[in-house]
Amino acid sequence: LMATLNKTPAEVMKNYEVHACTDVTGFGLLGHLKEMSMASHCDVEVDFEKVPFLREVKNLATAGIIPGGTYNNLEFVKDFVDFGNHPRLHQLLLCDAQTSGGLLIALPEKDAENYLNDLKKNDITGAVVIGRFTEGMAGKTFIR
Repeated sequence: LMATLNKTPAEVMKNYEVHACTDVTGFGLLGHLKEMSMASHCDVEVDFEKVPFLREVKNLATAGIIPGGTYNNLEFVKDFVDFGNHPRLHQLLLCDAQTSGGLLIALPEKDAENYLNDLKKNDITGAVVIGRFTEGMAGKTFIR
């Protein structure tokens, strides 16, 4: 979720052993996770309840106001994602075609809490851990 510029999180990130990073833009969260996990030869687990969404996006999506690119993104990732029992609305929300999103950062699990604390010290409060990379088939995402 990008509510502020990515400059400060990117600067703080330099103090950590980051494995991958991208800004979540047009391909949506799941499109970028697909690319990261395939390039890293691992799978991803995402906790849907921890994913921050823009305020009102769920209400807009429920009302049928969904960008066309979001549908394209879902088509792009559908064979690589296990949505479990999540409804189509959740699937679309995770594929939201952002034009200026926040950073998606993969770093060692042991560093995650320290990174978040360092962000808070720099007045960045919206960052959260939404999941983890795991060994697997390379490119599969599991939504919990």
